[in-house]
Amino acid sequence: MPTLRAPTLRLLAAAGSGALLAASFPPHGLPELAWLAIAPLWLAARDAPSWRAAVRLGLVAGVVMGAIGYPWMIDLLHTFGELDVWLCLPLFAVFVVWTAAPLAAWAALVSLWTGPSRHAPWVLSLALPGLWWAWPAVFPFSLAMGLAGRPAAIQAAELGGVALVEVLMLLSGVLLAEAWRTRGPARLRACALALLIPLTTTALGRWRIDALAGETTRTVAVGLVQPNIPLLWFDRQAKLERLREPSARAEAEGAALIVWPENMFPWTLNRPFERDFSDDDRVLRRHALPTLFGAGTAADSDLYGYNSVLNMAADGQILGRYDKVYLVPLGEEIPLVDPAWAKGLVPGMAHNFRGDGPARLVVVPGPAGSNAEPIALGPLVCYEDVFAGYARAVAAQPGGIAAFVNLTNDTWFGPTAEPWQHLALSQFRAVEHRIPVLRAVNSGPSSLVDRAGRVVATTPLRAVSIDAPVAPEHLVVELELGRDTASAPTVFARGGWLFVHVCQASLVATLILLWRRRRR
Repeated sequence: MPTLRAPTLRLLAAAGSGALLAASFPPHGLPELAWLAIAPLWLAARDAPSWRAAVRLGLVAGVVMGAIGYPWMIDLLHTFGELDVWLCLPLFAVFVVWTAAPLAAWAALVSLWTGPSRHAPWVLSLALPGLWWAWPAVFPFSLAMGLAGRPAAIQAAELGGVALVEVLMLLSGVLLAEAWRTRGPARLRACALALLIPLTTTALGRWRIDALAGETTRTVAVGLVQPNIPLLWFDRQAKLERLREPSARAEAEGAALIVWPENMFPWTLNRPFERDFSDDDRVLRRHALPTLFGAGTAADSDLYGYNSVLNMAADGQILGRYDKVYLVPLGEEIPLVDPAWAKGLVPGMAHNFRGDGPARLVVVPGPAGSNAEPIALGPLVCYEDVFAGYARAVAAQPGGIAAFVNLTNDTWFGPTAEPWQHLALSQFRAVEHRIPVLRAVNSGPSSLVDRAGRVVATTPLRAVSIDAPVAPEHLVVELELGRDTASAPTVFARGGWLFVHVCQASLVATLILLWRRRRR
C-alpha cells in the first residue's frame, strides 16, 4: 500500500490540494482540476501520525487555497477599508486561516477514522460540506466554485444545491486517493468509480440542459447598464449621465427594461420616494422604459439609511422598493459598537439599516401604456446572490418570481478575480431554481445567466479610476422566460435544500461514532 510516510511529502501533498482547488477557480482556472483536488490532502491526512498533525495539514491546504485564490481581499482592505498595506497583510493572513479551519477539522476526521475503510470515502465526503457550511464566513463560497466553468457539471444543484455538487466532487477525489492506497480489485473499483462520477455527472447534466431548451415561452430584451463609475467620484451630474446615456442606447437597440447597478444613483433619495423627479435630475430623462436602479434611501428623521433597489415604471411612478438585508460587515454595517465612534476611527466604514426581508418587484416591459405581460423579479443586492438560503427565500415568495436580478458594485475589488468568482457563485442560484439571473455590475462583468447556469452574455471587467476613466457600457440581452418559482418549484426548492443538513447530520454521526470507539 503506497503511503506518504515522510513529513515533507505529506506537507507537499496538502499544499497540492490547496493549489489544485485554487487552480480550478475562475477566471483563469481549469475546472476539471476540482474533481481530483482533494485527493492529495486525503492521502496526507490518512498517513498523518496523529490528528493534530492532520489539522496542520488541513490548515496548509486551506491557507494555500486562500493565498492563491483570494488575494483580492488585500485590495478590498486597502481600497474599501482605507487601511495601509502593512496592516492589510496580517488581516489577510487571518482571513485565509479562518477560511482554512473547516479543511483542518475535516483532515482531523480523516486521520481519526477507525471504521471500515470502504465506508470512509462516502461518509467523510458528506462530512466536509457539513463542516464547510456550518462554519461562519464573511464571504461564503463553495469549494466547487470552479465547476461553474463547466455548467453541465453543476446541474445536480437542482436536486440538492451546491452541497450535492460538492459531495460528488469530493467523492471523486477521495475515491481516486483510495485507488492509490489500495491494491487488486479494490483499486480497480475505486478508480472506476472515481472516473465514473464526473463522467456521469457531466453526461446527465448535458441531458438536463438539453431538456430545458423547450421551456421558453417568451423573451424580453433587457438593457444592463455598466456605467464604469470610479470610486469616490463626486460629480453628481456626470455620474447620472453615465447611467442615462447607455440606457438611451439600450432603448434604441430594442430593450424593454433597463437595469442599473447597485447604489449608483448619485445622491441619497428621501423615503418614501414615490415618483421620478420633474427637473434635470430625472431618472427617465433620456429613456422611457421601466428601470430598476440602486440608490441609497433615508427618511429625514433617520440617522442612517438603506441600500435600496427601486422599481420605476415607464411613466416615472415607483411601483416597489427592496432594501438590502445582508449587509457587508464594516462596509455597510458596523456591528457590536457605536457606528459613529467606529467611523471616526476608520472613515472608510459605513453603516446602514437592514431591510425587512425579500421583495418581489413586478415590471411591465416596454414604454408607458404597454400591454405586455408583467414579469416578477426577485432582487438581490451585491453579494446576496451567494447566500443560497436567502435566494431560496426570495424565490419562495407568494406568486413566485421569473428571474433573479442582481445589482452589484464590485469596483471595490478592482480588476481582480473576485468579480468573476462572484459571477460563478450566482450561476448556482440559477440552477437551483431553474430561472435566469440578470446581473448589472458597475465595472463588470454585467451578465445574463440562463436557467441552466450558463453565462450566455457578459461584458468585460474594467479597471476604472478617476485618473483613467472608462466609457460607460451596456449590454442588451434576451431574457428567456418559461417558468416561475411558485408554479414550478425545483426539487431543491421543495426540500432538496435540506441536503446540506444531511451532510451536517453525517458529520455529527461521524463525531459520535469516533467518540464511542475512542471510549472503548
